[in-house]
Amino acid sequence: MRSVVSVVLSLFPIHLLFIKIKNYLYDKNILSPTRAGATVISVGNISLGGTGKTPFTIALSNFLVQRGKSVGVLTRGYGRKGCGDFLLKNHSVEEAGDEAIVLRNNLSNSVPIYISKNKVLGAKKLIDLGCDIIVLDDAFQHRKIHRDIDVVLVNPDELKEKNKKTFPWGVLREPFYNIDRADIIITNKINLYKESSPLKNSLLINTEFENEVLSSNEKTTINQLSGLKNVMSVCGVGKPESFQKSLSELNVHVVEKLIYPDHHSFSKKDVSNIVLGIEKNKIDAIVCTEKDWVKLSLFKEKISVPIYAIKLKHSLNEEVREAFLRLL
Repeated sequence: MRSVVSVVLSLFPIHLLFIKIKNYLYDKNILSPTRAGATVISVGNISLGGTGKTPFTIALSNFLVQRGKSVGVLTRGYGRKGCGDFLLKNHSVEEAGDEAIVLRNNLSNSVPIYISKNKVLGAKKLIDLGCDIIVLDDAFQHRKIHRDIDVVLVNPDELKEKNKKTFPWGVLREPFYNIDRADIIITNKINLYKESSPLKNSLLINTEFENEVLSSNEKTTINQLSGLKNVMSVCGVGKPESFQKSLSELNVHVVEKLIYPDHHSFSKKDVSNIVLGIEKNKIDAIVCTEKDWVKLSLFKEKISVPIYAIKLKHSLNEEVREAFLRLL
C-alpha cells in the first residue's frame, strides 16, 4: 500500500493538489481574500523564479512615488536566518535576506519596507505608517490578501511547451492557465531571448543595465566591463542562464562559471573554493549579480581580484505606465 501511495504522490505531488484546491476555493468565492484597507499591487510570477520581480518592484514603486503616492513594499525576506516581522532599517543580509537588501539599496528613501510572511499583517503595518499603496514582492500565489492589481512577469523561455509544466516536471509553480488571474501580464527580458516570442496580450519590457557597477575596487561603469577577459561568473539566482546571457550581451569573457541555488548564502568553504578557482584559472575578476553581491562582498578581503556586480533595471515604458494608471 505504501509503495502505491509513493507512486501516486510522485505522479501527482501533494503541493500541486493543494494549489488546485486552494485556487478552486477562492475562484468559487468559498474563501474570500482579506482587504487590507489600501490599494494593493501584487508583483509575482507563475514560475519558480528568475523573472525579475524585485527589479520590477523597484521600478514600479519609484514610479508611483514620482506620481506623488505614498508607497510601502512588503517582502517575506526569503533566505534570512531567523523569523519574525519587522520594518527594515539597518538590518544585515543575514537578518533580512538578499532581496530585502537589494530593495533597500534601490528604492526611494521615502518607501518603507516591511518584512513578513503574513501579507495581511505586513500590509496593515505599512498602512499604519501612512502608506496608501502597498506593493507585494512575490505574491501571486498568496491569495489570502485582496489585491487591486495582480501583475505577473514571465520570461520568454517559459512560453516554450517544454517549460509549461508544473514542478517537479517543469519550472511552473502552478498550471500556466492560472495566469488568467492576472490584471497585467508582462513579458520580461525580451531583448535577452531574441529567439523566443512574447506572450500574446502581454506588455513587453527589456532588461537594461545600470551605468553604475558595484565594485570591490575602484569606481566602475558598465562600459568598462565590456571586453573584460579571464572572468569568473558567480551566480545564485532563479534563472542563471539569464545572467549568462547578460554577460554575453556585455561581451564579458567568462572562463569559469560558478552556479549556486537561488538565494545561496556563501560559506567560508565556498569562498575557499572561489579562491582556489581564481588561482587555478588565472582569473582577473569576478562578476556576479546584485543579489549575490550583498552576500559575496562580505568576503571581499579574502578575494584577491576585483568583484563586480551588474545592476539590472526596468524602465517602465509609456504603455506599462498607462496600464497601471488606468487601474489605480
